[in-house]
Amino acid sequence: MNDLNLEYSALRQHSISSGFTLLELLISLTILGLIMVMVFGSLRIGVRAWEKGEKDVEIHQRQRIVLDLIKRQIASVCLREIERENQEPFYLKGDKESMEFISRIPMVPGSRSGMVFVRYMLKEGDEEDRMRLLFHEKDVVFLDEEMDMEDLDEDEIFELISGVQEIRFEYLKGAEDENEDPEWQDAWDPETDEDLPLAVRIILREDDKTAPIHVIARIESKAV
Repeated sequence: MNDLNLEYSALRQHSISSGFTLLELLISLTILGLIMVMVFGSLRIGVRAWEKGEKDVEIHQRQRIVLDLIKRQIASVCLREIERENQEPFYLKGDKESMEFISRIPMVPGSRSGMVFVRYMLKEGDEEDRMRLLFHEKDVVFLDEEMDMEDLDEDEIFELISGVQEIRFEYLKGAEDENEDPEWQDAWDPETDEDLPLAVRIILREDDKTAPIHVIARIESKAV
């Protein structure tokens, strides 16, 4: 009988020493849980970074497409006078934040005459220090001398670019002296600047971390 008890005690001690205690099991599960949290956290960060990269690429592609369309439209500006009430007729007028002219290339389909009056405008965006580039286009057939550019309907204005730090226009003026080089200026005033600039430069900066994009539209226009 004593031998049987001794064998049972030895077997019981062996099974206890060779198995896992509840505390060891809890510690193992806790460590496994922490590892799983770290793994899924890394995957989530990776997915977010990939989605952000895809979004940035899409935004940059759209900006490039829009800038190319603007470049084509500016390069096709024509020497057709724009008449406004109580203003001298002009071919092109602009500053750092806006520009008006008549182009042979409409951006919005449906032009009857093939020529459209174009105006680009910069406005503040929803976020602080963010800018939007807005666009208005009208067939010259329906151009009204009394049209107020500051009182356009919302359905007549289109948003081309938004959420950028800076967009501005610059104008290349030919040198008055043959020994001088053309110079870029911040505005094109018909009262002091004759006809059309040699080119228009669009400068776009996404933020402080990215280099600015420069798009230059060379103007070679003929009278209409």
